[in-house]
Amino acid sequence: MDGNQVFILGLGLQSPWKLVGQNLDTSTKPNTLTIDVAADRGGLYPCPCCGKACPAHDFKSLTWRHLNFFQHHCFIAAQVPRTKCEEHGVRRVNVPWAREGSKFTLLFEQALLMLAREMPVKACAEYIGVRDKRIWRVIKHYVGRALLEMDLSELKAIGLDETASKRGHNYVTVFIDMNRTDKPVVFATPGKGKETVKLFKKFIEEHQGKADNILEVVCDMSPAFLAAAKEELPNANVTIDWFHVVQLFTKALDD
Repeated sequence: MDGNQVFILGLGLQSPWKLVGQNLDTSTKPNTLTIDVAADRGGLYPCPCCGKACPAHDFKSLTWRHLNFFQHHCFIAAQVPRTKCEEHGVRRVNVPWAREGSKFTLLFEQALLMLAREMPVKACAEYIGVRDKRIWRVIKHYVGRALLEMDLSELKAIGLDETASKRGHNYVTVFIDMNRTDKPVVFATPGKGKETVKLFKKFIEEHQGKADNILEVVCDMSPAFLAAAKEELPNANVTIDWFHVVQLFTKALDD
């Protein structure tokens, strides 16, 4: 098996896409490997809107960052056609290795998301060698897509607490699903107090949930949280976070 076959199998290239070359540039730091991909200029391509096979109108050279090849930064470069559809006009086709509008391959974005889950985005950016703003755009895209698909119709028990997002009085209030063993975050919003619970109620009702379905709320002893839970989630029993109960007992023993 030669090098071209290795790259073809690794990228999963299928007709009409084909590998036409690769180039390792050792003059850059880090070294960069560019894999050149092309498509048959006389072929038919699916319209990105309706899927109808259409002839190519023109081609444009585009580049995507891919997973590293050993220690080398790797890029895919391709001449990407625009189809000329009778119904939808001239549209750029979608390539199989990247989502529309992204300058990263799907596999590279997957690696970014896995790293961003384990370390700060700034550290992730330094490790990968890209600007942190580009990583944030990837995170926002996939989080936004996940939110659109979120179904909270079975949500019945929540835990909530505020945390400082940075120095000073900057807070984020986080809501989690207490009935899930992995305790996933279902909602987060800037600020703290009663308004955050109102926003949470609005959010779950936009995602097939109902405030009346919430039967348990776990929170601290904040009067604002307690009052908001009673007003916005009328069927919920409130359980005080054990940390704050222990804190009360400890102070009482000290006194």
